[in-house]
Amino acid sequence: MRIADLDTGARVVFQLNPEFFQDDKTTEFASIGIPGMSHPRIQYTGGGERTLSFSAFLHSGATEDVPAGIRLLQSWLYAEYRSGRLTKAPHRLLVIFGETWSDEQWVLRSCSVLRKRFDKQLSCVFAEVALELVQIIDESVDFGEVGEW
Repeated sequence: MRIADLDTGARVVFQLNPEFFQDDKTTEFASIGIPGMSHPRIQYTGGGERTLSFSAFLHSGATEDVPAGIRLLQSWLYAEYRSGRLTKAPHRLLVIFGETWSDEQWVLRSCSVLRKRFDKQLSCVFAEVALELVQIIDESVDFGEVGEW
């Protein structure tokens, strides 16, 4: 499994696939109280975020420099500035895991790092990262586009 930066081409490679992915989508509704009714009316106000959460491992000795992988993941949480002015929002990312999310773009919302093993120089050689990404949607998605029944 890999995560690739669409802006720079940089990527983080995970040697082991995550044990699970949590794929959440919310919808926003307004609850409108009507005098004399036993229940409020529910009115759709808009779609909420879709998030993808998982934990994965970085391990030295395979293909990944663990400290460099951690720094790259954490850098994706930040915007870019030039002379104190915002020039670029956080980078758009691809989650590369077969065809599952092949055409969906994401931004990294959170990155929690658990450094687990260290070499003689005290450099991290094994880490678990818990990631949460938010899907970027530029146009509304229709009911019929989500799946086939």
